Amino acid sequence: MKLSAKFARQESEEMRQARVARRRVADERADAIRRMLNVPLRPPESPEPRAVATSSQAVVCPDCHRTFSLPMHLGRHRKAKHDRSDAA
Repeated sequence: MKLSAKFARQESEEMRQARVARRRVADERADAIRRMLNVPLRPPESPEPRAVATSSQAVVCPDCHRTFSLPMHLGRHRKAKHDRSDAA
């Protein structure tokens, strides 16, 4: 859309919301399409608790004994804080 056309529209918030709603696919129609394509229906929306890293999953830095939830976090930490490029 041209920028001039965008500013020339000057639509109200209600008109904008109606335009956006027309472009969305209704949930019932989406479910019908999923059934037609043999795609599993989406589960009902319920907030599931996020997985919390336990001490058995934690990774410990051998240099400063700081714990991280993922190995990539440990790698980033070691590269930033314990880089030994001058020893080589």
